[in-house]
Amino acid sequence: MSTKQSVDQLLHNKLMPPRLHADLIQRDNLLSRLDAGLTRKLTVVSAPTGFGKTTLVSQWIASRKFASAWVMLDENDNDPSRFWTYVVSALRTLDSSLGKTTLSLLTTSQPSPFHTFLTPLINDLARLKEPSVLVLEDYHSITSKEINEGVSYLIQHLPELIHIVLITRTDPDLHLPILRARDELIEVSANHLRFNREDAESFLKTVIPAELSSPVITQLLEKTEGWAAGLRLMALSLQNKDGTRDLEVLFQSFSGSNRYVADYLIKEVFEGQPEVTQSFLLKTCFFSRLTDSLCDAITGTNNGAKILEQLERDNLFIEQLETSGDQIWYRYSHLFAESIQYLARQRINAAVIKALFEKASVWYESHSIFDEAIETALIAQSFERAMALIEKYIEIHDLNQLITLGRWLGDIPQPEILPTPTICFAYAQVILYSTDRFAPATAARIEPFLRAAESAWRAEDNHRRFGELLSFRGIVTWWQGDFQKAFEYAHQSLDELPEHDVLWRGNSLLIVSYEALNAGRILDAQDAILEARALLGAAQNIYGVLAAMQMLSEILYWQGELDQAEQLNQQIISEAVGDESMLDDQGVASLNLARIAYERNDLDRAEEFTIRALHLGEQRANEFLQVQAGIQLAYIHSAEDNIGHARELLKSLVAKLQNPANLREIQNARALFCIRAKDESSLEWWLKIISDENQNVLHLQKEQETFILARLRIEQGKAGEALRVIDGWINDAAVNGRVRSQVTALCLEALAYQADSDSPKAVSSIIEALTIGHANGFHRIFLDEGPRMAELLQAILPSRPNRTLSLFAAALLHSFSPEAIAHLTTTSSTVHIEALSQQELRVLRLLVTGLSNADIAKELIVSTNTIKTHVKSIYRKLNVKSRKEAREMAGELKLL
Repeated sequence: MSTKQSVDQLLHNKLMPPRLHADLIQRDNLLSRLDAGLTRKLTVVSAPTGFGKTTLVSQWIASRKFASAWVMLDENDNDPSRFWTYVVSALRTLDSSLGKTTLSLLTTSQPSPFHTFLTPLINDLARLKEPSVLVLEDYHSITSKEINEGVSYLIQHLPELIHIVLITRTDPDLHLPILRARDELIEVSANHLRFNREDAESFLKTVIPAELSSPVITQLLEKTEGWAAGLRLMALSLQNKDGTRDLEVLFQSFSGSNRYVADYLIKEVFEGQPEVTQSFLLKTCFFSRLTDSLCDAITGTNNGAKILEQLERDNLFIEQLETSGDQIWYRYSHLFAESIQYLARQRINAAVIKALFEKASVWYESHSIFDEAIETALIAQSFERAMALIEKYIEIHDLNQLITLGRWLGDIPQPEILPTPTICFAYAQVILYSTDRFAPATAARIEPFLRAAESAWRAEDNHRRFGELLSFRGIVTWWQGDFQKAFEYAHQSLDELPEHDVLWRGNSLLIVSYEALNAGRILDAQDAILEARALLGAAQNIYGVLAAMQMLSEILYWQGELDQAEQLNQQIISEAVGDESMLDDQGVASLNLARIAYERNDLDRAEEFTIRALHLGEQRANEFLQVQAGIQLAYIHSAEDNIGHARELLKSLVAKLQNPANLREIQNARALFCIRAKDESSLEWWLKIISDENQNVLHLQKEQETFILARLRIEQGKAGEALRVIDGWINDAAVNGRVRSQVTALCLEALAYQADSDSPKAVSSIIEALTIGHANGFHRIFLDEGPRMAELLQAILPSRPNRTLSLFAAALLHSFSPEAIAHLTTTSSTVHIEALSQQELRVLRLLVTGLSNADIAKELIVSTNTIKTHVKSIYRKLNVKSRKEAREMAGELKLL
């Protein structure tokens, strides 16, 4: 859908401020207060209905020279895409060059997170040359957390020459205390808006020709408490009262809540109107905005223009909106409309009211105002008509207003929806993307609609739509954890979809990439994910692009490209902002960063990222993320020699598990920790699990279980069996680009040969592992193998001619926990790396930058001989002979 099409579908009367009456009183003190707000970011005009909020802001706008934009909000604007489309369209009345990029992003099938589309808008606003004001009327209608977060973001980054005014009945959820503390907020409350005596006298003179006595004005003020609407209602009633007795009765009746008073007084005003006007009011009071031809369509007459003009002249709680185009639009005040609606439901039967909405729906459709056409058809329960309109709406807007579509379709009985495959498929997507995608209940709710659409498209032999549905099924089952089924759907969809499709082929390739990754075919996975990312980028699907980036980062991790993987995950965290569902993306990226930090043996940073991932998983009820983060945290505890805590953590994960698909990986981690705790005799349960040939296990999971089994056999003294277990896995990993797996398998092979007393082969395997591991920055792969690996590394050190590998092996030995190397005897082959003093660390940091001894002495304000002494001590402690070797060793030991 083009930007122009999107804007053409707007209700342009929502962008019109009310037109001012000529008889308004001037409230200079309040206008000055609004003027003061121009030096701040935000003004909030907050008071109950009838206090003159909109009138005041309209008067201010009309009396000042700055440019302004206006949006009249209602409860239907709680769809973020709809809300921001109106806001941007309003701002474009200031300058037509504003917001083009933002509108384009808002028209994608899956809306972007708010920071993505608001950033270019803010940049556009920064180019404004003159002060401008954006007014959002009836902001209390907005309850969406996502919209409030976006508005907060906009306010936070608002350029200096743009100011926002909110007109609302209640204070908005926009971090107002922070804005107050920063002096970035001006507030106008009900207390400010209440009429004082001078205001009341001026107002009453404009609405009542006869002069009122001072006591009467005093009583009016006391009874209404300065409430503008109350004064107007009283004034209207006074027009028909002559005697003192009538006034006394009126004053006495004005008690209790304003709502009941309003009902009573408006009924009096209503019944004072001619019969033709009464009929007009009863039939049109249900509609938020009116124009003459709409009123004629609803009432079946041709006097709409005449009555609307008369009502406005009589100040009968109706106001004309600013003119745009050929039509003149009006609206009733909320108070007046609600009261007349109450009367209408008493005096008109339900069938007639239903017919009024049906007539309005036809008029809206004929004027291409589909939102209101659908709303009124649904109120009339004309479901067949509503369905046809929604289908047209989707053709124009796609699915970029999920919340609005979900609300509409939720009002239609399911049997009415099922015969229409397009609507069924759209509703299934709305449900998935607007509710908990991981919950089994979500999949169950979606299934009837997918089944109905699939049956229809199969019967029509519609390959394209059937392919889209299969791709979507793949997404649903993927999030449900049924990966094998997701893989099947993805492959089937690619056979059905046309080559030019970008969105659905991109989605399916994303799943196919995950399949290749878990099948151990890293290079195939990389090819698929790069194509998927390109297609999803072309489709402007930010969620799919983020998922592709996650997958690519995991591929890079398996390839040993830790730096690139780290950068990609940092990018994901910075871009996955806005939509609450993007907390899942942030969580997975945090977990990936934790794994990278863990591999580098930076356990503090690994724990920090893991806990963040765990919290995000809990916040989103994302069990997969919680399980993966829990397992990673257990690995960290184990690395810190707290194996008991690690095992207890895994037990607690099993106790909270809802989806059995997540159980297998927990069981594998438990088995590994049993081996580390020398509790391998209790692993019969696990051996039975992995030997069950009926289970459909992914290749990477099978590899993980093979490696754990090899460790178990080594601990059991069955080195030959361990070698048979891992036979072929080194080559498989190497051929398919799984560098991590290749190093792990080489380490296990070396440990098995060592246990089998075959030193030459053990040395050959560990040297190959060290060579690849050093090149890729691997540490925990070696350290997690514990005391046996420490013993092997110690044994090979004296005979290594390759100084780089010797330094790497020495650094690894230095990084083992004291418990892991406690069994090693102190011999000439044992590596000792003494701790450096604080002064030696300072010298080392300067040494590796290339400074001479004299320069270092000058920097630290000591003698050159002192520096020479420190350098000798550093070389001895690090077991090196040159600055280059010192730099390498310092890097390995993270001393810099």
